[in-house]
Amino acid sequence: MANSGTALSKLRKFMKKENIDILLINSTDEYLNEYIPLEENSRYLITGFTGSTGDALVTQDNVFLFVDGRYHLQADEETDKNLVTVVKLNMDNPQSKAIIEKINELIKENQTLGLISKKLGCAYFEKLSENLADKNINIKELDFDPVEVQKTRVSTGFRYIPIEITGEAPDEKLESITKELVKQAIDFYVLSKLEEIAYLTNMRSYEIPFNSSFKAKAIITQDSCLIFTDLNQITDNIKKNFSDKFKFIDQKKFAATIDSLKSNEKLLKIAYVPASTNLYTYRLISKKKDKTEPIKESTLSILKSLKNLSELKHMKYCFKQTDKVVEQAMLWVKTSIDNNQKITEKGFSDKVKELFIQHGAEALSFEVISASGQNTAFIHYTNPDDKKVISKDDLVLLDCGAYFEGGYATDITRTFVAGGKDAKPLAKMKEVYTVVLKAFLAGLNYDVTPETTGFDIDKAARDILNENPVDSFKFSHGTGHGVGISVHEMPPRVSPAKAAKTILKPGMCFTIEPGLYNDSLGGVRIENTVTLVLRDNKLKIESLSTAKLDENLIDYDRLNEQEKIWLEEYARNNKFTK
Repeated sequence: MANSGTALSKLRKFMKKENIDILLINSTDEYLNEYIPLEENSRYLITGFTGSTGDALVTQDNVFLFVDGRYHLQADEETDKNLVTVVKLNMDNPQSKAIIEKINELIKENQTLGLISKKLGCAYFEKLSENLADKNINIKELDFDPVEVQKTRVSTGFRYIPIEITGEAPDEKLESITKELVKQAIDFYVLSKLEEIAYLTNMRSYEIPFNSSFKAKAIITQDSCLIFTDLNQITDNIKKNFSDKFKFIDQKKFAATIDSLKSNEKLLKIAYVPASTNLYTYRLISKKKDKTEPIKESTLSILKSLKNLSELKHMKYCFKQTDKVVEQAMLWVKTSIDNNQKITEKGFSDKVKELFIQHGAEALSFEVISASGQNTAFIHYTNPDDKKVISKDDLVLLDCGAYFEGGYATDITRTFVAGGKDAKPLAKMKEVYTVVLKAFLAGLNYDVTPETTGFDIDKAARDILNENPVDSFKFSHGTGHGVGISVHEMPPRVSPAKAAKTILKPGMCFTIEPGLYNDSLGGVRIENTVTLVLRDNKLKIESLSTAKLDENLIDYDRLNEQEKIWLEEYARNNKFTK
C-alpha cells in the first residue's frame, strides 16, 4: 500500500525548491506503457489509486486525480479524501482535455507548470502547450521523475517466436517499412512503442507486468533497423534469426546514435509518432525541427493490427485454452457452493490464475477481475476481497486473459450466477443481464460492410441499451478495444470516440463488451474477442471466444425473434452453463 502522505510531503518540498506551482504526474513509464509495476507508478505512490490509467495534478494544497468511467468507484475506495480530489470523467470529456481545463482554472500568469518529459507523450504535450499559450505560463520539463523509486531491472529473458506462429520473418516486415520510408523520403524513423518493436522483431519477454513486449527503442533507416535494448538478453540463438539489416545496440547509446544520424549533411526527414513518443525523445530529435516529420499512425501499427492466417490460427488456440479456463472456473464456483464450500473473491481469482498455468499460459494479460454481488459495479475490480464470501444468489463477474507461447493477449468476460439451479438472483439483475446480452448479440452479429468502423459497432450496441433502459444502470465505457500483442491495441477501437472512426479490416481483432452498472446493486458485462473475416466475398465478425453463457440469467421474454435465432446459433457449439 502506498504511503501517499509521505510521498506527497517530499514531492511538495521538491516543488517548492524548484519553484513549481503545479506538477503533472502521469501513470505511465518512459515507454508510455499502460501497465507498469505499482512501485514504479508515481501516480499510485502519491494517491494510492491502483488503476492502470489516470493522471494527477499536484499543487501545494491539493491533488487532483483524473479517472474515466471504469474507475470512478475504485478511485473513491482507494484514495484518501483528505489528500486527493477525484475528478470523474465521462465519455465526452477525455483526460487530456479535463486536465488542461483544470490547469487553466488553477494556474495564474507567470506561474510554473512542471512536466516529467520521459513520461509524457508528445501529442499530450502539444495539446497542453497550445491551450496554455495565452497565459504566459512557464513550462518546466524535468528529465527525471522526483517521485519514482528506482528499482533494479529484473528480466525474464527474451525469446524469439517461430514463424509458424508469427507468419512472417523480421526481414519481411522490415522491408514493408523501409519501402514506405523511401517512398516518403524519410531518412530514419524513431520507434518507441514496445508492441511495435516486439511485432517487428518477433521477440517477446515478460519483464513488464501484463505485457509480452521488452524494453527497447528502435531507429529504422532506409536500409536497416537498430534495436537499443539490454544486450545481455540477445543470445546467439536469438541473433541467428536476423539478417545483417538488424543491429542490436546497448540501450545507453540511443541518444548518441540519434545525434550521429542527425549530423548527416544530407538529412531530409526524421519521422516519429507523437502519440507514442515521449517528450524527452522528441527533444533528442527536434534540434533540427524543420527536419522532423510527425506521423499520425505508423505503418507498423497498421500491419500489426492485421493478423495473418498463422497468427489467427495461434490466437484461436489461445482463446480455446482461455475458454477452458473460464468454463472450468465457473463450474468450480457453482460446484463448490452447491457443496456448501466457502469461496471468497480472492480464492476465485487464485483459482483462475492456477487454471491458466495448467492450460499453458506464460503470463496474465491483465490482473484477473473477480467480483461478486455489489462489487460487480466496479468495472475494473482488480483487488478481490479475501474475506468476501460468494453467496449462491450472487452474480459473479469474471474478466480475465493471458499470454501463451506466441505472446498474443486473450481477453474475455463472463457474468454468471454463483449457485446452480436453486440460485435466485435478483429479478432486476436478470433484467440487466438480458439487456446487456441483447447489446452483445447486436455487436456480435453486426452486418459489416467495407465502410464499417468500430464507431458503428459501438453505436449498434449502445442503441440497444438506450432503447431498453434499466433504471439507474449506466454504460460508462466503450464497447470494445483492439487485441493483439497488447491487450489494448489500437487500431482498432470500438467506442463513441473519434479515434474509433477507423475502417475495420479483415484480420483485425477486437472485443465486444457492453455492460450496465449500478453502484448499489452491481453490474453485468459480457465480452468476447472477435476477428473480422472475409468469407465468400462477404465481411463477417467471427468470435474467437466461445465460452458458455449463463442460461439461468436470461429472460427469454425480453428477446425478439432475431435475438433468439442469434442465441441459438451461438449455443449450437457451446451449450449454456447450467
